[in-house]
Amino acid sequence: MGVTNTQDSWNELSSDELLVLRRCFIRHAGQPMKEEEPIQLTRGSLSGVETKLALRGLRARGWLEAVTKSWGERILYIPVYRLPDLYDMLLEENPMNMMHSDHPITVHESMTGLESELLHALSRIAVQGVPLTAKGTIHKRSLQKLNELTPFRPEDLMGLGLHYAHAELYPVQTVVMMDLLLSLGLLVKETVSFRIQETELATWIRLSAWQMRKHIFATLMERYGKAEASMQHFRYMLCAVSQYIGTGGWISIKCLLQWMLQVGLIQQESTSGADSKNGALLDFIPTSSNPEGFAGETGSDFNFNGSFMEGLKGWLKALTAFGMGDWGQTASGKLCFRWNVSVLDMLRPNNYEDTNQEQGTFYVQPDFEILVPPDVAYDVRWRLECCCERVTGDRMAIYRITRESVTEAIELGMEAKAIPALLDKFSRTGVPDHVRMAVEQWAGDVGRTAFATVTLLRCSTQEDADIVARHPALEGLLERLGDKDFIIPASSVVKIRKTLAAIGLGPRREPEGVDEPAHHYPLISETENISSGSLNSEMESEPTQARSIFSQEGRAGLVYTGRTLHFYEQEHTLPDPSDYFPERSTVPSSWTKEWRSYHTSTARQLIEQAIRWQAAVGLRIGGKEVKWIPEAVVPGAPWGVTGWYASGRDDETLSPATLQPSEWSDMRLLVPFT
Repeated sequence: MGVTNTQDSWNELSSDELLVLRRCFIRHAGQPMKEEEPIQLTRGSLSGVETKLALRGLRARGWLEAVTKSWGERILYIPVYRLPDLYDMLLEENPMNMMHSDHPITVHESMTGLESELLHALSRIAVQGVPLTAKGTIHKRSLQKLNELTPFRPEDLMGLGLHYAHAELYPVQTVVMMDLLLSLGLLVKETVSFRIQETELATWIRLSAWQMRKHIFATLMERYGKAEASMQHFRYMLCAVSQYIGTGGWISIKCLLQWMLQVGLIQQESTSGADSKNGALLDFIPTSSNPEGFAGETGSDFNFNGSFMEGLKGWLKALTAFGMGDWGQTASGKLCFRWNVSVLDMLRPNNYEDTNQEQGTFYVQPDFEILVPPDVAYDVRWRLECCCERVTGDRMAIYRITRESVTEAIELGMEAKAIPALLDKFSRTGVPDHVRMAVEQWAGDVGRTAFATVTLLRCSTQEDADIVARHPALEGLLERLGDKDFIIPASSVVKIRKTLAAIGLGPRREPEGVDEPAHHYPLISETENISSGSLNSEMESEPTQARSIFSQEGRAGLVYTGRTLHFYEQEHTLPDPSDYFPERSTVPSSWTKEWRSYHTSTARQLIEQAIRWQAAVGLRIGGKEVKWIPEAVVPGAPWGVTGWYASGRDDETLSPATLQPSEWSDMRLLVPFT
């Protein structure tokens, strides 16, 4: 049996499944865990076999997934797309209050236009290339050019604590830009250089800016965020609480952490540190007020310092660098953050709002500048990148068309007539006459002369040359130069060689190899493919296609993420429940179907069978039926058994105890097939 349902809600799960899922989620978030860990997490609340059956149900419904290592070890994890629903579950069970923060006095505003900046970087990479040395590193000159293209500042990314090769050579801001393009599949590293993947690029430039940002955000969350449960919890909770703040509202980071401590998403020791210098980084000042909704805890009960807080602030800086929101500090030193994107919509895997491309137009100015508002489609911008010089890439991007840019565009493969056609089609107010005339003249001046690569055929005597010139099979293929030489097209070399060999004039074998083909700028040769404002038919019919195309999972970038699940084989087959009860046929049916009183020796056999199956037993103690989870038999006279009184409740785990047979009357083996 395999996975059957991946769309159900958490409140449709059984109580056992919900208990197991909640404890795995709180402890591990979406990080991997060994198969036996959930049994430890539910120890004393559920029997081992109850936990195994719950895990099987969770896998069947897509709440847990599994991979198998080569030596057979099974690893479980909660898939990332399920996490938003689980944070909603916690918020429903533990409502938040006091998430608002005072307006900060120091505000660090987010960068704008990241999508446009990445497009510009790709366009320059398409023209300049990124060659690699024999050691596999980027050439120093190319690295300098990439450093000029990166939209990030090093101080905004240092706090992520990223690890990558050649850290002594590569600045972090350049690494992140290249890693992001590699992770999205827009670039690929080959033996001698990085290469743009045109198929992925063609799909990318037909996305809306919102869709691009959604893919970038997914990569940011799971590739550059630390692979630790506490930090993953913080990243997603920062998104989840946006529903309580509203547009433009500031989130109090301290209140958020207090709530997370209350519900167990982070531990006090992970947020505090003995190093006072680390604590001074954020200058958190404890408050004596009692925030509503925190069960009487006061702000002074918490000490948010240490490396956890450094990582937290580094994350907020990275969000700002990626254009997702602003961070700031209040007069009292409290850290706060506000989103400027619809982050909850971006987290939902099936939410593909704004699937239509922007349909805006640009303005061609008399001074040859082109003003490009945010609503201009990105496949249009891609062609502007080819035939214009970019002046600035802010929200209103500015390009300038020049003789040099027109010449370069045509040399890179753009048709001369396509440049004025592009301006005419997308200029909102038309193209000034003198601009059109200049562009047409510049385009017309390119290619009136050209260098050509040809092959020279040289004969040893004039008589041989005359024979070659008169041969009917070679008519129209030769252009005679002087007495003994001919120019021949390189494409006809094979045919000419065979003909010459047939008449006894076969040429000597020449060194093989041809010149490299002329470099072409990607995706500009077909002018009819310029966007008219909608996605291509494949994207419209299957909007989730782009999500899989641009998923970073498993792609080789420059950053070491520490995530390894994609290296292992995904396991889709579920275990057979009967495997949890070996030798079931040898167990008396009365043990599972009836409440009975047994001789102490038989009672011990029943308890030992429960331990082998990791099952629970029902005991009648003082006239009440209780669920007992046995762990070990204590030998002696009389013998005893250690275990737990299990409530099956997520919020109650009692201490272990020891019972003796005289303490209960009737008993029954509790298994699902009774």
